[in-house]
Amino acid sequence: MYLVDELRKLAGPATARVATGVRLVEDPTSVSGQPAGSVLVLTAAASRQVAGYRLDVALRDAAAAGVSALVLTTPAEVDRSAVALAERGGVTLLTACDHLASGGDLAGLVVSIDRAIAGDAADALVRAARAVDGVLRAAGAPERVAAAASAALGVEVHAEGTAFSLAGAVPPGGHRGTAAGIVLRLAELAAAAGPADEQPGRSRAQLLTELLVAPEKQAQELAPRARAVGLPVDEWHVVLRLEPVMDEGPERYALLDTVASRTVRAVREIAGPTWNAALAGDALVVVRTQARDEGRAGPRAAVRDAGLLLDRVRPAGAELRCGVSTAHQGLLGLRTSASEARTALRRSPLPLATYDLAGLDRMLEEWYSSDAAQQAVRELLQPILDLGGDRPGHLIAILRAYLDHHGSPARAAEELHMHRNAIGRNIRRIGALLQADLDDPQQRLALQLACRAARI
Repeated sequence: MYLVDELRKLAGPATARVATGVRLVEDPTSVSGQPAGSVLVLTAAASRQVAGYRLDVALRDAAAAGVSALVLTTPAEVDRSAVALAERGGVTLLTACDHLASGGDLAGLVVSIDRAIAGDAADALVRAARAVDGVLRAAGAPERVAAAASAALGVEVHAEGTAFSLAGAVPPGGHRGTAAGIVLRLAELAAAAGPADEQPGRSRAQLLTELLVAPEKQAQELAPRARAVGLPVDEWHVVLRLEPVMDEGPERYALLDTVASRTVRAVREIAGPTWNAALAGDALVVVRTQARDEGRAGPRAAVRDAGLLLDRVRPAGAELRCGVSTAHQGLLGLRTSASEARTALRRSPLPLATYDLAGLDRMLEEWYSSDAAQQAVRELLQPILDLGGDRPGHLIAILRAYLDHHGSPARAAEELHMHRNAIGRNIRRIGALLQADLDDPQQRLALQLACRAARI
């Protein structure tokens, strides 16, 4: 069964149980009596009844009956226990909420599922088209080619070198079997050709670097070129920022080159999202892109992939740290994610640091990713920034602490481990430099936001 536009997987085994038919279920207590191999579509009333622990009960009943899948038609929270039960019981848990919310009807959904199970020509064409797209994205890596073909065809595809075959003694017949044959042949050709030529990859890397570091207006102008070379700039992005734990110098940049080369190979083997990487300054920026927002499961999946990537690309004896952003959509979202990943590394000593979702900092991160906000902060703090050396950072930290503690030199001194008289002297100097009235509420607020943004 393959209905990528109607159904979204919530939990279940990697390889779905063979589906033999579809049933509409109005009473969750009847799940245990359904035929083996059924896809059970729960009505809105039935879906609401299986909230919380009742979903666990429904999954247990479905597993005992040999049901292939449960389809929920209202939003639901899926707890860890439900995820474990679905995987262990071999029951795929799906949701059709997006389809129904966009105007689809329940009867049409059931008919579509029935046609998909029967393997009609339309379903076979959709499967083949999705498989072709996935195989081409796999860039010649056999494991990724097999994973993409498996996901599209709905049956497990094995890779043995550049040869591919379907798992199971009985291959699909009819239109679906024809589609499978075409996809397997394409997979063999893609794998035999080997890894995709690296020149497009280099072009994408160069463009990605420009998109991240160029002024906002110039980045917007580069977006059409990025789309033309295959950078999915309009989708949802999580940024992984990899930095060596060493001082600047030739050795640091040599290590980054090695890590970048290994990353190009490693991301071909990590099936699922689209990956792109580029050297940006003194770090390697890796972008993990999905067609849709993964919701609450997204951060966990991104951190898992980041840990896997670190293990694969870290040279022996070298120390690497990785900062992981949250997900944002589009070109400006990509730039925000890159800023979040950098902030995550600055604020955590851990080898794998994640960006904190909560509080004012997240709003500031999104605001400060725009050129207008950065210009406003520079204009407010320019007299301090012009001092050079370590003085700007020192004075901005004093001003931030002073403003955060409502103008209390004693509390600011306690936070910064300084004498309160030193805080007072520096605040008077800062006021003179900025020509600011620190007793004016509007100026205080503007400077407080600027000081916080300057830390991002």
